[in-house]
Amino acid sequence: MIDYERPVRVFKNWKHNCYTIMQDGVVRASARQVHLRDVQFLVRESGRRRMLQRKRKTVHAYAEGRLEAHVHPGQEAQLAGIRGRMAFYDPYRFDSFVDRDSLEPVHQAGQVFLDESGLTYTSELTLEAA
Repeated sequence: MIDYERPVRVFKNWKHNCYTIMQDGVVRASARQVHLRDVQFLVRESGRRRMLQRKRKTVHAYAEGRLEAHVHPGQEAQLAGIRGRMAFYDPYRFDSFVDRDSLEPVHQAGQVFLDESGLTYTSELTLEAA
């Protein structure tokens, strides 16, 4: 069970093509859409170096914040997205999450929306109509 008052960590699960939601080091849910607020983007450099050395994907980068909502992979429901900028993480090119257009590092955000299209972030707390 997810405690919505406490932070979660969300990372891309490449094997199952979804997002994994963890809390207290325990996997709590899988999702195809995730909405977070008060987010920090974290990259463990030791994990990144290990991944680069072994040439094998590892979980070392994630978004940490308060879970607003999520949609499980099998559900038809859709969450309202957010208007903002796109960001991504590429461990072969960058040591942090970066803005898709400017390639400037992104370390935190007011809101984050993760879905099949990737990661959208904003410092504002306004929702887009579904």
